[in-house]
Amino acid sequence: MDKETKEFLERELKQYWDNKDILKANKSNLMSTRTVFLVEQRMRYIENAYKQLRPFEKAVYDLIFKEGYDWAYCEANKNISKWTYYNVYNKSIELLAKEWGYL
Repeated sequence: MDKETKEFLERELKQYWDNKDILKANKSNLMSTRTVFLVEQRMRYIENAYKQLRPFEKAVYDLIFKEGYDWAYCEANKNISKWTYYNVYNKSIELLAKEWGYL
């Protein structure tokens, strides 16, 4: 996978919760039906990728993408090794790439 695609997917994973809140707030106001459909579809891709993770991986995923912690914080404060951090990080992006049709 090229660098730009990986960065795009990482950004989608990190923005998921903000996008979900924005969608709830604006769903009936200014968005067309097509826009709502496309946003909901993108969110489903992320949710499907998340469901494929094991429970421990989901906890690490939340630290990475929801809380925004880096590997050093996770290693020092959550007892998660750098290897585990990047394993979950890469697996999450790969699962989303498969959902999106990039792989």
